[in-house]
Amino acid sequence: MTHDLDGLLGPEHARIVRARKLLENAGEEVVRTAQAVTDFRPLGTGELPAAVAALRASKHGDEDESAARWIDRTFTARSTDLGEAPAETLEFVAAALRLRLTLHTLDQAPAAVPPEPGGAARA
Repeated sequence: MTHDLDGLLGPEHARIVRARKLLENAGEEVVRTAQAVTDFRPLGTGELPAAVAALRASKHGDEDESAARWIDRTFTARSTDLGEAPAETLEFVAAALRLRLTLHTLDQAPAAVPPEPGGAARA
């Protein structure tokens, strides 16, 4: 699959497509693990449940990315905030951290796209 995308799109653009797929998978994991969380208060701001709901309701990639970035902004938990958190909550924390790393990967992907002749880099 990697080489097929590279051949079709070029390695630089294929990197963006792969990053978007990783984001989709990470978002699905956040939504799945969030279902077991009973208290979001120690995990982030008061908007975190709404951000998760927005990701759950998203229908396409741009909505996924927007909701993922909202989760990233509202997820503020630190290890010291988790105390005796149940395993289900820790699974959500791991998924939210993976989502954050995936957003970073997506943000770095356009940097790999060389500039077009006479212009800036395009994604």
